[in-house]
Amino acid sequence: MKAPLRQVLALCLCLTSACASRPQIRATGPFTAEMARYFDDSVDYITNLDELGGRMAADLNTQLGFLARTADLIAVIRIETVAVSQDPDGTQAYRLMGAVTETLHGTAPDNNVQLRAVQGQAGYNTVSGRQDRLQNGRWLVFIRWYTDGQGEVRAHWHMYPHSEAMVNRMREATGTATDGFVRVVPSSGS
Repeated sequence: MKAPLRQVLALCLCLTSACASRPQIRATGPFTAEMARYFDDSVDYITNLDELGGRMAADLNTQLGFLARTADLIAVIRIETVAVSQDPDGTQAYRLMGAVTETLHGTAPDNNVQLRAVQGQAGYNTVSGRQDRLQNGRWLVFIRWYTDGQGEVRAHWHMYPHSEAMVNRMREATGTATDGFVRVVPSSGS
């Protein structure tokens, strides 16, 4: 009888330590109005950013710079599930479940992300009717965690189609470029 009890206790200890070592997400600060402008729970479908010109290119570069500087998580994901549900207040919401295939900055809980686009908000129309497209290919997602009214940590996000050029831009912006060279960044006090 002692052997099975030890095995059960060992299993409980392993499960407890595994749960304790799971990365926990948390809001890193207040979610500001400026952040809401860029982390707008929406999808951009622009596939070749380098061919843009004029004001659109300038606006996009401003957006990318802000997202790269303030995101809690920058990752390449595959959308596995797009579900439609109705919130308690009667509004419709899309829930996107994404599997993280590469992390460029931050930590994804369990290598998955849950994204929402709620009816009546700007990002809703970028998801509505595009479920098949979203589930094909890979995406570059920028996430800023926030705490909702019930105290639950959720994601505000913005997403682009994956491209090596975009991923390389983000690697350079976050200091995770992998070209075989060691990067030396001078301190601001020098």
